[in-house]
Amino acid sequence: MAPSLLRQETTDGDVISRIFLVRHGDRFDYANPSWVDSAKKSGCLVTDPPLSALGHRQASETAAYLQKIIKENTPNNEDNEEGGSGGIHKILVSPYLRVIQTATPTAHAFGIPLSIENGLSEAHATPDTSEQQVLPTPHQRFAYFPMLDPNYNSLLNVKPTPGFYCPKTGFACEAFAGRYCQRMETFARCLERTHYGQNIVMFSHAASVALVAAFLRCSMTDLKFAPCGVYQLERVNDGPWKIVQSGHDNTSYVKENSQTTYPWGFSGKHFEENDGKYFGSSEGIDLDYFVGAPDNCNL
Repeated sequence: MAPSLLRQETTDGDVISRIFLVRHGDRFDYANPSWVDSAKKSGCLVTDPPLSALGHRQASETAAYLQKIIKENTPNNEDNEEGGSGGIHKILVSPYLRVIQTATPTAHAFGIPLSIENGLSEAHATPDTSEQQVLPTPHQRFAYFPMLDPNYNSLLNVKPTPGFYCPKTGFACEAFAGRYCQRMETFARCLERTHYGQNIVMFSHAASVALVAAFLRCSMTDLKFAPCGVYQLERVNDGPWKIVQSGHDNTSYVKENSQTTYPWGFSGKHFEENDGKYFGSSEGIDLDYFVGAPDNCNL
């Protein structure tokens, strides 16, 4: 029987897990600041902008690049009956429009549906509650993105933090950056268990460098994420995750970048609570939060 993508094994019997984490491409609202006022007048959600024309080009270039590196780095890249195709098993995406648009060329390239994973949601996430529905549901997105799997169930659902509201929309939100980092820690451990021995491609946001730190159990101090940057992480059996490729730069496969959507990373201010905008310092959450973090999965 051919090796299954549900559990990749080497000739020595080692089980290999791989993560390819991709940031979305160039944002339309950053490239066109007047869009925000126009969106407000039209009743649009200003925290859910589309990609710019450049962002769409970056997404296509990144899809071609992913095909190349996944083919080179995964020995068992044949299709299989369990649903994997072209060397990967699943594509997980944040529920935000710009991320879904970035991931769509990759879904077409590999012939794999996109699964909306709430665990990958943006900073200041405004999750649905009994009092608010903010983002379109996967079934609503499906009408415009037929590569979506509307029946996928998220591994992790975000909860709003009492007393915190999105600075751009006023909706109840998750406290940033403290609660966001705690979410990334829980999410990383659950991904390890659920997708053990698989190749998973995930599309998210710049702040998901925290997810990289959660896997590596390292500081966030020097981590940056370029638009359409690709972080490749690898793990043998239950050993530590190692970084194969950094997502801080995209210039080897993306032809053009703008000055408005640029490599981003955390700083100490994102945890300071002086003005009420950020959260974390009161609970000892800072740039080194993931260093030596415990192994837990609190779903």
